[in-house]
Amino acid sequence: MNEIDPLSKLRHDIANPLAALLAEAQLLLLSEAAMEDEVRQGVQEIEKLAIRIRTILRGG
Repeated sequence: MNEIDPLSKLRHDIANPLAALLAEAQLLLLSEAAMEDEVRQGVQEIEKLAIRIRTILRGG
């Protein structure tokens, strides 16, 4: 029988919502000129942290 590696499953389970979160942040940043500085900085931080998590999940 083929056992599923728990770590592999966890990576997969985190990667899907993470990709959606990153995509939404990047969509918001397309209209960053219309944002207040504090909001823009917050969305940029979300994007940066999401990319960091994605890198960790990929083993980097």
